[in-house]
Amino acid sequence: MLFVIACCALVLSWRASSEWQRVARVPTGFYAGAATMVGDPELRGAGVAVVFRIEGWRYEAVLYGSNARRVSEHLHGETVMVSATRERLVGSSAKYKLVRHVAGKLTRVSVGGDWVQGSALTRATNRIRRLIARGAGFTPAPDSALLLGLVIGDDRAQPRAMRESFRAAGLSHLTAVSGQNIAFVLAVFAPLLTRLRPRGRLFGTLAVLGAFTLMTRAEPSVLRAAAMAGLSAIVFAGGGRISARRTLLASSLFLVLCDPFLMWSVGFWLSCSATLGLVVLAKPIGNLFARWRWPSLFAMPLATSLAAQLGTLPVMLLSFGRVAPLGLVANLLAVPVAGAVMLAGLPLCTFAGLVGGPIASIVMAPVLLGVRYVWWVAAIIARIS
Repeated sequence: MLFVIACCALVLSWRASSEWQRVARVPTGFYAGAATMVGDPELRGAGVAVVFRIEGWRYEAVLYGSNARRVSEHLHGETVMVSATRERLVGSSAKYKLVRHVAGKLTRVSVGGDWVQGSALTRATNRIRRLIARGAGFTPAPDSALLLGLVIGDDRAQPRAMRESFRAAGLSHLTAVSGQNIAFVLAVFAPLLTRLRPRGRLFGTLAVLGAFTLMTRAEPSVLRAAAMAGLSAIVFAGGGRISARRTLLASSLFLVLCDPFLMWSVGFWLSCSATLGLVVLAKPIGNLFARWRWPSLFAMPLATSLAAQLGTLPVMLLSFGRVAPLGLVANLLAVPVAGAVMLAGLPLCTFAGLVGGPIASIVMAPVLLGVRYVWWVAAIIARIS
């Protein structure tokens, strides 16, 4: 066992060193040619921030005016012709961007008018994402922005006050796609997947996980959740069983070997530590509450929330120097309703996006109530914290 750990540590050190050396050699100078969008454009002040992949390297640009308008309606994986000057990253934010694989920046950018939509998979996931966003649009802003955050982790349109309220209340994890979203997506497709033969069920499950990961832009938290779910599905299809602890360890190790920069991602550490807290602490805390004869309807959600909060506590303190004082209360009040929104929101947003009109508004009304409740909980807890 020690030999395996030592080998993994050596491989991980080599991979991390290679990645750091690679980003130090980022090409600079003038460029004119094709650029593929990585992620989705995001408002930044009076401009629009976007990341382009050029010849295998990622560069960030903040665009204004006509250039901003040309990119604002496009999504991940779509390609356009650009001319720009490539420069190295400098300043205090350089390391933060480097660990997200953004190796440089673009200045004096000019964006063309014709776009290529990308691969078939990219086109399909972007169509679904646009359809969900259209359905969410039948709720008023900024509720629609929060709904997209809960369902697919898209928080780009959330106002600053909303983000700060969720952060202060300890609820910002709700708008980061994680294991809960993965579980709900698999639950939506379960009636179809369970009708397939074992091999077809495995490939179907992996396809759903892969498509959802791409649609939610492969953020660290969703990578961890999808890797755990995929590993569990593979082991189950082979007739075996694997514990949650080993699943978390193996999937996390696999991910950091593939992408060593995840070791510098706070989101990845928060996701892993929350899961570890659930795996290690949820059952003992639940048993403790049972011995105290607390009602299970109250004890189980409290045990789960407390376990996740305790798991993320070290990471929160080391990264941010503080924790939300009433985060446990906020999670107890908000998580059940947020979970219902996540479960129902994906199919209802899709349906509303398809049918449109008054029917879509009626369909989205119950979802709007749930979204508004979660927002009220965050705002009230943040105010009294």
